[in-house]
Amino acid sequence: MVLDVITTGAVNWDVNLFIESIELQGMEAPVKRITRVPGGKAANVAVAAARLLGPGRVGILGAVGNDEIGRSHMEIFAKEGVSTDHLLVVNGSESGQAYILVDSRGRNQIFTHFGANASLTADMAKSLKIASVLHNSKVLVAMDPPLDYTAELFAEAGKDCTIIWGPGVRTINNQEKVLSMLGYVDYLLLNQQELFVLTGKATAEMGYEMLSSYSDSLKLLVTLGEEGAAIHSRAGVIKAGGVDLSKGGYTVVNTVGCGDAFVGCFAASLASGLEESQALTRANYAGAFKSTKYETRGSPTSDELDEFARKLNSS
Repeated sequence: MVLDVITTGAVNWDVNLFIESIELQGMEAPVKRITRVPGGKAANVAVAAARLLGPGRVGILGAVGNDEIGRSHMEIFAKEGVSTDHLLVVNGSESGQAYILVDSRGRNQIFTHFGANASLTADMAKSLKIASVLHNSKVLVAMDPPLDYTAELFAEAGKDCTIIWGPGVRTINNQEKVLSMLGYVDYLLLNQQELFVLTGKATAEMGYEMLSSYSDSLKLLVTLGEEGAAIHSRAGVIKAGGVDLSKGGYTVVNTVGCGDAFVGCFAASLASGLEESQALTRANYAGAFKSTKYETRGSPTSDELDEFARKLNSS
């Protein structure tokens, strides 16, 4: 199967608890609203890309349990047009689950049970079927899967596709391993906290200089929250500034999944042949759009994204 984008990493079921403030530690906090929705970074990115590219052009490489949650994921992916040909169903394991606190300011705190996601191993990455799909894909997005699995996967992919890697929590206590894998990567995706954990540098400019010493061709794709995003490379810096939602009458209601909408759009835009700067700007709008939606997978369709950007730019 030829795919424009294939994602790999966590497939979770999210239980979102909406409360007044995350800072009320040690106190009983009333829950104002509960939502139970599909999530997981790799799954969210796949759906975000598929909503922009259309059915049959995006695939998910991961694992779910042989349980009700796993079956729900399969049905939802089918409706979203995401291929599950390489989604492993694991007997005797629960599907991954995440419990997320979201406060009235849109801030969040996440507690994750990995479940079947822990089945992503180096041996799985060596599968001939997986190698085949990687060699026939334009863009591979790896969202913090286990490092041994990721290393084998990147080796299998080689230079046949563009690799976007968001190591996420894997940057903690694994700096040497992460740095040793940068030679495979085209875009290293980090937020500001992850950048500091991995490099010990206070700014993206300083962090990039350190990271590029491991791979001269590496590009750093850094998300800056309300300040937007940037790409750092040997050619210079490309920036997309913060989006002022108030211009279009929008407000932030939930930031969970904004980064996933961002990278899904960035990957889809690259696969569609857009220039890097165009892909960054479009992805920045997609992340902002998601922040106005309560659901984790509140990423836009192509028409929704165009209308959102038009409304903000005409205000």
